[in-house]
Amino acid sequence: MTLFQLAGQCEIRNQSFALIQLIESRGSTPRHSASMIVCEDGKMAGTIGGGMMERLVLEKARQALKDGESQLFHGRMAQQGEHAVGSDCGGAMTVHIAVYPRRPSLFLIGGGHVNRAIAQLAIPLNFEVHVVDTWQENLDHPALPESCHRRFGETFTGLIDSLPLDEDSLLIIATNHQDKESLTALSDRPSRFLGLLASRRKAQHFRQQLAKEGATEERIAHIRSPVGMDIGAETPEEIAISVMAELLLVTKGKKRKANISESLAEPEKKEMAVCAAI
Repeated sequence: MTLFQLAGQCEIRNQSFALIQLIESRGSTPRHSASMIVCEDGKMAGTIGGGMMERLVLEKARQALKDGESQLFHGRMAQQGEHAVGSDCGGAMTVHIAVYPRRPSLFLIGGGHVNRAIAQLAIPLNFEVHVVDTWQENLDHPALPESCHRRFGETFTGLIDSLPLDEDSLLIIATNHQDKESLTALSDRPSRFLGLLASRRKAQHFRQQLAKEGATEERIAHIRSPVGMDIGAETPEEIAISVMAELLLVTKGKKRKANISESLAEPEKKEMAVCAAI
């Protein structure tokens, strides 16, 4: 398999990979121009010459994939000294390890007005979008982008149990009447972000219920609700913009800045708008 074929597979499967390129070679080295790829699942293609140099570069590449950061590797084919790799050829190599991360995986629980608007914004921002619903009409709605992954089931509990969630997953719950069911089903599932489209009153009621049912304080605190940046949003499209703004802050690794208005009671108008927009 060629480098480009393997990179294409990673793109289709939404797997991260590192492109390793020999960008400088001095003296006696196995290769003077070479590239290789290593994927997050361990698959590889290509070579930069083998031996101890390649072994160390691969170790660096795997660590770079975990850290999500590209880096340079300098190696001297010597037994001692700075950047020595433990061989006697006498040459030196500089390798660039370029990390291509996975697209953020966004799972929209419910395919109503707001989540459809979120999907429309998320797709061009390079999110991998999954939409789940117990109503087929929502999944067939023409406003839902074609590239979305659709999942239909009889219950949200069953649908959520089947989702391939991990510590990087982003979730937005916006159903008609199954928000509590969805929160309960997600109580022991991993995620990086769990947002609930609801009024403060409704969100607080759910938190109290979850606490009575034995959910830990950590899991309850993980729920972001009301979700989205406070921009005075009312329409589904405006709410979608506020939610995507917060998701971008999360995926870019920045902490959400508290808005002064969040410490105040929400206007009744906004409470009604959120409930009606789902």
